[in-house]
Amino acid sequence: MRYLLLSDIHANSVALEAVLKHSQKKKWDKVLFLGDAIGYYTDPEPVLSCLRELEPEICLMGNHDQILVDLDTGAGNTTGTKSVVVKLVQRHQEIISDTNRDFIKTFTMQEQSSYWTAVHGALSEPWDYIDNLMVAQKNIPLFENRLCFYGHTHLPGIYATTESSKGSLWRTMPFKSDHMVYRIPPKAKLMFNPGSVGQPRDHIPKASYAIFDEDNEAIEMFRTEFDIAKVQKKVVEHDYPEVLALRLAQGR
Repeated sequence: MRYLLLSDIHANSVALEAVLKHSQKKKWDKVLFLGDAIGYYTDPEPVLSCLRELEPEICLMGNHDQILVDLDTGAGNTTGTKSVVVKLVQRHQEIISDTNRDFIKTFTMQEQSSYWTAVHGALSEPWDYIDNLMVAQKNIPLFENRLCFYGHTHLPGIYATTESSKGSLWRTMPFKSDHMVYRIPPKAKLMFNPGSVGQPRDHIPKASYAIFDEDNEAIEMFRTEFDIAKVQKKVVEHDYPEVLALRLAQGR
């Protein structure tokens, strides 16, 4: 089985289209979506419709997706906040169809198979950021299988551990290239983030995604260019915060 791993699209349909076009020749079987379909950019409806058409094996609830659900249901305390993030989701709330609103409400907090576990943020706390080794070390004991997929940080990379006669050995590997292959070592346990489709944050302004080959125990990491100027134009035309346009070109 070959899984296409997508995370943190953030209503950037231009980047999503680029990723799907780039992945066409990679021969994947099913999609694992790790959360945050909406938030930040201008195209929540096209992104959600595209996701539905992909019929993902799993769709996880991201923190931005959760804000929309809370706004719809009156849960939590998001409605009255002045947060820019919430204000943008409120704008999305006005244009997302009932069909796609119901689709978001099917998203789950955690999923697993016999081989992998998947969360958006962390296993310790839903919206924690696994962005350093100490946090990864806290979370790896919290899943029983060999591999955990996660998103949220927008930073592609791996935290891996194996046991030796001298104790636990750890490896941290950020993914910086346009194409990298990581073969999962025997008896290793690891956490993997495919990075962000719609808003890269490691100073590489390219959409990021991955394919997990379960049979061959390998992860392929990919980056692809997308039309940043087109997204920036949409940000300006829809009167979204200018910083959202500027950060795309800087990959942050």
